[in-house]
Amino acid sequence: MQFRIGGTGMRNPGPFAGIGCGGMLAVVGLILISPVGEWLIKGIGWVLIAMGGFIVVTGVYLWIRGPRPGRFF
Repeated sequence: MQFRIGGTGMRNPGPFAGIGCGGMLAVVGLILISPVGEWLIKGIGWVLIAMGGFIVVTGVYLWIRGPRPGRFF
């Protein structure tokens, strides 16, 4: 199934690409300067901290366990 959304696709998007990207950036900017943006940035930061901690703990565990014979991991 194909959807034709005007023009010739990515070869010549015309002004609509600029309008769409500019609009998206404006909306993201408005979200980030609002109080919701503060919570969003802090939430993403805490998620990344938790993921980093998990990866470090997993790496230390695998390092201590050592290689298993006959396995790559």
